[in-house]
Amino acid sequence: MEQEKNKSFDSLLRNGGSLPVAEPRHDLPHSSASLSPLLPKALSAVLHARQTVPESIGVSAELTLEHLQSELKELKEDFQQMKSQHNKEIKLLMSELDEEKRIRLTLQMELQRMKKHMSK
Repeated sequence: MEQEKNKSFDSLLRNGGSLPVAEPRHDLPHSSASLSPLLPKALSAVLHARQTVPESIGVSAELTLEHLQSELKELKEDFQQMKSQHNKEIKLLMSELDEEKRIRLTLQMELQRMKKHMSK
């Protein structure tokens, strides 16, 4: 039965027909006349809300952009500081490694000298 209704509705629309207009119901507790003073206020509220939303989004987006830019600047500064600290630590480690190499060479030379003494 539902399919028959859909088919008749589709054929009505295809043939350029129109749907019957419902008669106003007078048995409802609130008539449309009592709602008419509220209608302009409701429309005004909806239109005003739509106009203020883009402004608030724009301000919010601008604040978010500024916040992100300042955060990016701080992160870049932190990165540079960490990079500098890392380079200092690398230089310190290289100098310690050079010192260890010198000690190892000195010990090797001492060991060879002792071996020569022992062999005589």
